[in-house]
Amino acid sequence: MDRYHLKVCESTNDTARFFLESGVKVPFVVTAEVQTRGRGQRTRKWASEKGGLYSSFALEKMHSRKALILGAHSAYYVLVKYLPVKVRFPNDLMVENRKIGGVLVEQTNSATIIGIGINVNQREFPEELHGNATSLFLEKGMEFDIMEITNHLVNAVERLKRVGYESLFEEYVKTVFRGGECVIHLKNGREISCVIEKVDKEFNVYTTSGNFLFDDIIWIEWL
Repeated sequence: MDRYHLKVCESTNDTARFFLESGVKVPFVVTAEVQTRGRGQRTRKWASEKGGLYSSFALEKMHSRKALILGAHSAYYVLVKYLPVKVRFPNDLMVENRKIGGVLVEQTNSATIIGIGINVNQREFPEELHGNATSLFLEKGMEFDIMEITNHLVNAVERLKRVGYESLFEEYVKTVFRGGECVIHLKNGREISCVIEKVDKEFNVYTTSGNFLFDDIIWIEWL
């Protein structure tokens, strides 16, 4: 997979999109040391100071659900080498209740872009993220080689993109849905306490308190 590394960019996803529009062929990955306009799901700002791993993978066109699983699982397999980490449905990488990584999937006419951000060597975060964000450095008390972690991530993406959706989905469900009581946080502000009975391949969730479409769910909190 071709790699393009930048010192600074507005957004690796936007840069990957520009490269695609300029005729660069998939697959390739864009990485940056700093993003000045990094973003997460639902257009939220992603704190992107130096010390993090900011990457966007431009791959052959695939369903957004597969892309989300591919991105989340790739980051999970990398991070779990260093510390206990969980995937919070649908796309957050968590250490207990603190976010250490995330995935943003975007589509173009010809390709799928999977943005993956991992907090590696950050020693502090903006005040609004205090207590809600963490990094490998903050958890382990030492700095890590970002290039080494990037290599692990590229290898994980290259391996998993060849896996069929059925197998990826089954592994994702085993990793994410732990059983027992949970709270589903919905986009309309409601919080639903329930036990999840089933998740279908479109990520719609069937529970003891009703059924919920993937597009209506922000995240799921396990009790």
